[in-house]
Amino acid sequence: LVAVNPYKTFNIYGLDVVKRYENKTLGSLPPHLFALGSASFGKMVKDSENQVIVISGESGAGKTESTKLLMQYLAAVNTSGSNLVTERILQANPLLESFGNAKTIRNDNSSRFGKYAELYFKGGSIIGAKISEYLLEKSRIVTQAAEERNYHVFYEMLTGLNEAEKAKYGLMTAEKYFYLNRGGNCDIDSKSDLRDFNDLRSAMDVLGFTSTEKETIMRILASVLHLGNVYFNKVQNEHHNEGVEIGSDAEIKWISHLLQLSEKWLKEALTMKVTEARSERLLTPLTIDQALDARDAIAKALYQRLFSWLVERVNHIVKGPEVRERTNSIAILDIFAFED
Repeated sequence: LVAVNPYKTFNIYGLDVVKRYENKTLGSLPPHLFALGSASFGKMVKDSENQVIVISGESGAGKTESTKLLMQYLAAVNTSGSNLVTERILQANPLLESFGNAKTIRNDNSSRFGKYAELYFKGGSIIGAKISEYLLEKSRIVTQAAEERNYHVFYEMLTGLNEAEKAKYGLMTAEKYFYLNRGGNCDIDSKSDLRDFNDLRSAMDVLGFTSTEKETIMRILASVLHLGNVYFNKVQNEHHNEGVEIGSDAEIKWISHLLQLSEKWLKEALTMKVTEARSERLLTPLTIDQALDARDAIAKALYQRLFSWLVERVNHIVKGPEVRERTNSIAILDIFAFED
């Protein structure tokens, strides 16, 4: 199917259209995403053969929306009807979009990671799913081009948290954060960060996230923002070697509090290179460029680990029973980077 993103909403994906394409052979009706979904589902049920749908195209082609629509179609036509498993699978989308999508020059909701979603069926009923993620764009966490944004979740969080919650994590408005203001305007006309933050919280509830897990996620996100506002001053030691000192103790205090780390250890990690040889532990001062690189590397590692953990956490909830011989799957590959 060759699909074109019209950048507006058309009423061609409702339940009435699902019913129209259900159980129809490919080509008997006009081309449509649901015709592909119907062909895949029918082939899997009839021949007990696993299927895969590949969605590729340049940024802004509509891959993310096509993936969501196909998953909604398969959830609607599966014979188990509306149940908790299918609801949880669908709720994984807003969660991963918040953490893995961002505004680029070409697209206000661009997936910055690859996603392979497998839906497992037994007798035509969805019984579970598994999501694989890869190639998350880590550079976006610390820098963005003009007119672009960092990952949605940061802006959603700062818009959606109330004043007491912001105070708890030491947070301000998005414009005050180095990791969020590099691209210029922090708002998107086509997106409501407040509404999407409420959708994110709702998705976490449906997926069974505990209050401790939700608290930990907020602590890590806040720590990434505080890290970006850590700055350094050049100093020279008695040997006239260049080193750095941290010029923002307040941010260090917040990070150590939120991540429950020692302030001394955190300062050392940001300003020194540690070399261990035999029983000795040597500390070499970093230059200002090396210190900035170390700061950014910690922020990227924190966010990457959080994102991978979220995918694992979702899989733990939606995996369903163990995959047995009589289980079949339809997989959807939503892959970016085919710009040519």
